[in-house]
Amino acid sequence: MKFEVTNPKAWKAVNEKNIPMKHKIKVYEKLGGAYRLGENGGEQVFNKMTELLKHKQNEEAESGSDYEVSMSQKQLEAIIKNATELRGKMGEQEFNVAAWVQDHISQALNFITQANTGFSKDEK
Repeated sequence: MKFEVTNPKAWKAVNEKNIPMKHKIKVYEKLGGAYRLGENGGEQVFNKMTELLKHKQNEEAESGSDYEVSMSQKQLEAIIKNATELRGKMGEQEFNVAAWVQDHISQALNFITQANTGFSKDEK
């Protein structure tokens, strides 16, 4: 699935401003920008981001795919990969680990443990 803005110069100019994203989107739309979503040469143009988001939600609902499950699985794979790399790096060091690193590791452990123990069989 390909997604792009129809007026990249306008989007770049708007995006460089230091304002919240929702305001950037409104300004971009006022400048006549739109969002193009296409696949295999076919495309559909949406004048507003809300139209595009509603279309994507309907598309996901129709396909029967559970986006949240897929996203969570990818995030867990990334957690495993990064944790394994970090463990390898820590094994190579000959000095103590910084306190902020220890704190992040403790917080990550707490969050993952809470998620795991709070995950009931009914939710699977």
